[in-house]
Amino acid sequence: MNTRCPSCFEEYDGSLGLCPHCGYETGDPPEEAYFLCPGMLLHDRYIVGKALGFGGFGITYKAWDTNLNTVVAIKEYYYTGVVSRQPGTQEVLLYAQNRRAEFRHFLNRFLDEARHTAQFIANPNIVNVYEYFEANNTAYIVMEFLEGTPLNEFLKHHAMDMDQCLRVMQSVCSALKTVHAAGIIHRDISPDNIYLCSNGTIKLIDFGAARFSKNEPQQIMKLTQVMKPGFSPPEQYQSVSAQGPWTDIYALGATLYYMITGTKPEESTNRKAEDALKPPKELNPDIPDYINDTILRAMAVDMHLRFPSVEEFEKALTKEKKVLGVAKEKRRRRVNRLIGLVSALLVVFAGILVFADQFNRQKLAETLPDCTLSLWYAVPADSTDAEAKNQAFQDLTAVFNESFPNVEIVLKPIAEEDYITAVNTAYKEGKLPTLFESDGVDAVVLEKAGDVGGAVDAVDRDKTWFFDRYEDCFPERRQFPLGFEAPAVYTNTAAGDDGESSGESGREKFLAGESRTYAGSTADFFDVRDALPARYTVEPSAEKGPCRFTDLWSIGTCDRAQEKAARRLLVFMLSDNAQDYLHIRRRSRSLPLNKDTLTVFSTEVYSEFQDFFREIGDYTFTR
Repeated sequence: MNTRCPSCFEEYDGSLGLCPHCGYETGDPPEEAYFLCPGMLLHDRYIVGKALGFGGFGITYKAWDTNLNTVVAIKEYYYTGVVSRQPGTQEVLLYAQNRRAEFRHFLNRFLDEARHTAQFIANPNIVNVYEYFEANNTAYIVMEFLEGTPLNEFLKHHAMDMDQCLRVMQSVCSALKTVHAAGIIHRDISPDNIYLCSNGTIKLIDFGAARFSKNEPQQIMKLTQVMKPGFSPPEQYQSVSAQGPWTDIYALGATLYYMITGTKPEESTNRKAEDALKPPKELNPDIPDYINDTILRAMAVDMHLRFPSVEEFEKALTKEKKVLGVAKEKRRRRVNRLIGLVSALLVVFAGILVFADQFNRQKLAETLPDCTLSLWYAVPADSTDAEAKNQAFQDLTAVFNESFPNVEIVLKPIAEEDYITAVNTAYKEGKLPTLFESDGVDAVVLEKAGDVGGAVDAVDRDKTWFFDRYEDCFPERRQFPLGFEAPAVYTNTAAGDDGESSGESGREKFLAGESRTYAGSTADFFDVRDALPARYTVEPSAEKGPCRFTDLWSIGTCDRAQEKAARRLLVFMLSDNAQDYLHIRRRSRSLPLNKDTLTVFSTEVYSEFQDFFREIGDYTFTR
């Protein structure tokens, strides 16, 4: 007697006991304990099957529609780290009650994804949404089940010729024209969100990162964590940025680049410092010149040089419109600007002279003398963390050099276990580096360090936290902080009540899942998150302190020109751009002192800290 598998929904001979298609046997637990079990009924209509995938905000299941007798896909809103579920049950439990508003906010965004994707059901190149509903203290989206393979998986095993690449692009362009016409930008165009269906249709999927307001694309938008290295334009990495159709156009160009070369494009943020992107034609000489130029225009780092619309990008791909390469387009625009400037000078020459005089005097005040700075810092033993820290300093010094190209910065990363010895040796030889990381450096060395008071006085106190506490912690003014850490209490939501632990031994016990609470600091966050995924909460200590400054830097051996440049660089490292590099992108154990960066860090990137600094002004500090 044939039966239908409650996991994959294929029919098979029930006497076999287990499904020959997927290996499921009645009673088998799901892949993860918090997944819905195969066979559960949702909305009195849908039988849940195996999980197809999961991420920080949701789980996608294969399911059976009992009304239409067909397979569908169901996406469940499941906010990892905020909710939990008892194995074998359906209801989602919100264990972080202080984050109820945050949970509801993202649930509403989840439903927005469903509402707005559902309006595109007439477009054959966009995944269909059939229904959405709330149940089990969460929400669900019912979508068409796609038979086939994601483009990224296909490209791992197959090469695509130019005609195939252009066919895929035209289908995605068709989808995006409809999406953009509705005032929506997708913001996550990449090979893993383009689906090659078995019937030959090409579908654009996953609108979870989309912006839905018709006005929003033209506004300055706050960062959300939707970056795809190699495919996201630089504006998506900034704490605030102007995003619009040009954002998706960059990703379109990057996707086509990958399809026809087989090489993932250079990271866009790296290209801002030095554009080392190889033209597609260098990697694949068979690429026509017009395709090469179209891709490079779509992937221009400067958003103003990209195509203004998907229609223009599509016309360039089909040769309906001639496209200039990026260099030629820059020259054309430069000539046009020059003509406009000359005309303006003829009309308002006297006014321009006054403005130019003021500008030149201001520019002179902002310049730094020619000099070379040596910058030493310690890198952790973990290769991933070391690479991230190296990249952060390469990026921030490159941005600094955009304003001060005459200041050469020589970076010297040193292994953590060798760092203090290297600094002590340099001190004894009277050759301390111009700038050096000074956490844990011997006091005798710091006595010979330069006064960083000039940099401290130049800090914009309105844009940073806690610099009013600086003199209390560093009366000798020999160290300059870039971060801080605060006391934190961690709770293992899956453990019994074994009391509170603290100290190094208590920390190890907590990370091993052997105690319920641990009194540590924010520096423990990533270790806790890695050891207890979705099973922890983090809250500030009741005393709101004491906190301590971290990421300390000092000025070493230098002349007056180097000292001036070193102070300017220290102040720059507190800017929102540099703090983003130092604390968010490199997963630093310190928290940013920059107010804007800390807001992004604690609300949009690591939302576990959503309410952590609600009373930040009450925090106390110690050395």
